[in-house]
Amino acid sequence: MQSNIFLKVAPLLKGKKYNYLSVLNFLEKYYNSSDWIYPVAISKKTKVSIRDVYEILEECVGCDIIKRYFNIYCPHCCRFTNETYDNYLAIPNEIFCPQCDNEITKCFEKTVVIYRVNDYGTE
Repeated sequence: MQSNIFLKVAPLLKGKKYNYLSVLNFLEKYYNSSDWIYPVAISKKTKVSIRDVYEILEECVGCDIIKRYFNIYCPHCCRFTNETYDNYLAIPNEIFCPQCDNEITKCFEKTVVIYRVNDYGTE
């Protein structure tokens, strides 16, 4: 990941009660440009609550290190559809799961926020 994540994000998180440094270290170690970030995985590996992980990731969004996306979770096969949306209003009401071919209705209720590391290699 971009090497100055600590310079940009750490000062914004100082004074927080949770262990934000473990999340930033994890991001720095395991993620590179264009990688998808699933907050649940970070929470499990770092033992930081999912709520705190999302707060840290949103600070990274604000610093233009990562970008927020939305993915639909299939309640039938328990997988992501891998149809990502960068705008919440673009999410369809109904789709068919490409994994199990079942219809997913009320997609807004089955949406999960995921993130993607910005690609700094093309600048």
